Amino acid sequence: MKYSFKIGSVWNIPIELHFTFLLLILAVFLLSLPSLQFYTFFIVLFLFVFVVFHELAHSILARHYGIKVRKIVLYPIGGVSEIEEIPDNPSQEWRIAIAGPLISLVIGFILLGVSLLLSPNLLSRILLFSPTTGEFLFDLALLNILLGVFNLIPAFPMDGGRAFRAILADRMKFSDATRYAVNLGKIFGFVMIVSGFFVNFFLIIVGLFVYLGASEEGEQTIISTKLVDVRVKDVMQSEVGRVGPKQTILEALEVMFKNRYHDILVEDEGVLAGIVSWSELMKIAPDQRGDLLIEQMPLLKISINEDESILEANKIIHKEKIGLIPVVKKGDPYKTVGVITGEAITKAFEQAKNR
Repeated sequence: MKYSFKIGSVWNIPIELHFTFLLLILAVFLLSLPSLQFYTFFIVLFLFVFVVFHELAHSILARHYGIKVRKIVLYPIGGVSEIEEIPDNPSQEWRIAIAGPLISLVIGFILLGVSLLLSPNLLSRILLFSPTTGEFLFDLALLNILLGVFNLIPAFPMDGGRAFRAILADRMKFSDATRYAVNLGKIFGFVMIVSGFFVNFFLIIVGLFVYLGASEEGEQTIISTKLVDVRVKDVMQSEVGRVGPKQTILEALEVMFKNRYHDILVEDEGVLAGIVSWSELMKIAPDQRGDLLIEQMPLLKISINEDESILEANKIIHKEKIGLIPVVKKGDPYKTVGVITGEAITKAFEQAKNR
């Protein structure tokens, strides 16, 4: 996702912080300065350590089912595990969905048990819970339990909403199941926003995240289900601008601009050699582009079959940060029949959205 940066990785799964999370930490820190009471600051920090465990539970189970995990991104109201695809099997989806909340509940009850062993008198304070009781383990325990219960609510974008969608998908079309879960998420978000005016302003913020998250994710999921049957050959450009390895970068740029490409397709005597990306081209000083040959540039050897889904093409374009992919015939990975561009995929998404 945009505006996030990597802070580390666990089991080769990158973990990133969204910049809004830093704003939350900074706000809590500044609010703690006047009284020099940093209790809430440390509660927030430790809670998000456990949020990472929550998201890792999703990610590890997804990997168990053979689904690639791109990364985990931490936001002010929780984390998001970005997996490459929604499981085809609904039973796998609901298991992946509830893994996170279950881990949060397990952590919460373990911490609660330890805190009660250390201070049995805390038992009477459970129903009077406040995040500022001053009992660190006790408060952290109840926050983890709250996190687990909140995420089990059967509404998008919470984990419970995904589990609910998976259960419905066993009985109806996937897109219809998604709509039900999304609508429930919007209703829940709206109720939280309204309640926030009477109970706590923080509920308004969480409600907005829930409402907007349900809307955005639901829209993208429904669009993806509409596009799953669209093939690369349906949206590719058959008229291909290509260059040879002996041509200069300046000549290649002329071909690129003429064909309105962001990258350059390279062929050696009719055989696909790869592409040279725009980012690599821009590393070359303008006064050197007339002398340097394409064969001296690093080639990205990548292509896609004409019968593949455009969703697969979209994954490659985003992963490799390129503007086009050479399209090859099935059974002949070196015969170029066209190119599929990021613009063509975006147009297909917009058309599906309008439908």
